[in-house]
Amino acid sequence: MATAAVLATVEALGVADVARADSTGCSVLLGDVRRVRGWLDAVEARVTARVSELSMSSGSAPAADVHVRAGGVSAGEGRRKERRAEVLGLAPVFADALESGEVGAEHVDVLANTVAQLDEQVKASLLDRQDALVAVAGVLSPEQFGRHVRTAARSLEAASGVERNTRQRRDTFLSRRVDLASGMVEGRFAFHPELAAQIFGPIDREVAAMIAEGERRGDRDCLDRSVNRNRLAAEALGRLVAGGHQQVRPVEAEILVIVDAHTLATGQIHDHSVCETGDGLDLPLASVTRLFCNGRVAPIIVRSDGTVLDAGRTIRNANRAQRRALRAMYRTCAFDGCEVGFARCEIHHIHWFEHGGATDLVNLVPLCARHHHLVHDLDWKLHLEPDRTLVITRPDGSEHARTRPDVPPRTRRLPARSPDRPTGRPPMSPPTPPPGRRTPAA
Repeated sequence: MATAAVLATVEALGVADVARADSTGCSVLLGDVRRVRGWLDAVEARVTARVSELSMSSGSAPAADVHVRAGGVSAGEGRRKERRAEVLGLAPVFADALESGEVGAEHVDVLANTVAQLDEQVKASLLDRQDALVAVAGVLSPEQFGRHVRTAARSLEAASGVERNTRQRRDTFLSRRVDLASGMVEGRFAFHPELAAQIFGPIDREVAAMIAEGERRGDRDCLDRSVNRNRLAAEALGRLVAGGHQQVRPVEAEILVIVDAHTLATGQIHDHSVCETGDGLDLPLASVTRLFCNGRVAPIIVRSDGTVLDAGRTIRNANRAQRRALRAMYRTCAFDGCEVGFARCEIHHIHWFEHGGATDLVNLVPLCARHHHLVHDLDWKLHLEPDRTLVITRPDGSEHARTRPDVPPRTRRLPARSPDRPTGRPPMSPPTPPPGRRTPAA
């Protein structure tokens, strides 16, 4: 973005009458802010790179320390800015895209975090793809782009014989300490994906049960979904661990695995592989194969075990098999751009159950508490087309967005955009996935 254009944009923002702006006007202003912020982030990265050069050549303070002292940021943020500048030096295409506002600093940080975990051979191979990565980043949120980059890195690691799972298991840890000031016991952890699924799957289910219990009691925080789920998660962990001590023998842990049939059948990671836990964490194919051999495998969408996925009016809430089926299609809330994980979503009836809607898959989507509130209390409308395109309409009748399920990986936004949404790069058509369908959960 040329300096003159930046100055003109800043001047326009300075005189904008924000108090009178409508939704379309606010979207335009936010687009201008994004472009100016991208230009500033690019300038900051160049300054950071220069500080790092001076530190190496003359022994002056490291860039992260200079950011803390001169920029008034935390030490962690200073290190993040330092990593961002480093990866932009290795990926000049991203530097140009950041300066023009086509991608944001969060996209660059995702790339930096992924690159930091790779060996030199895989890093070089990944950065050789920077043109394609920028094109994808321009139409994906940072979270979605992160999944795309990690999938690409995983494919390159597999091709180069790097065993990521070994590193993940080696780096797994759990530690705790007492904060003397508050008297609270604090902890840090890093779990490999399989262990994380074993731990957090039961916690998420216990939290859901606790919220349902609170609703039955009339607890206002549970009824309006303002309850602190992190606090409930801590209590759920305590309940589960304490209950486990009372068991004569350990109970089975359920691990939900989403994997496409092509990857499972061939044992090869490809550009559109889906191989992850129910929480969306990448899972090594070797672990999936072992789970399928040693565990009880329950297909996600079947009728042979007697489970009725289309329950009609016989039940109010989606059953366990239906939730598994929906998770095979959605990693997150179905609302446009929302990144709340599926495990924290509520299952919404497109045609409300109260108005005669059926508890069938063709009538169900996952929504986070905030977007569920928009639909039920603020008159936003949802319509699910036969290909599961979700059409979201504002209370005034105008179309807000169209989205599709995000498994297998693809951009959530469709080419048609409402006029109040600023456009950057034209949306890319998702590549056609390899033959096969998603299969089982272990």
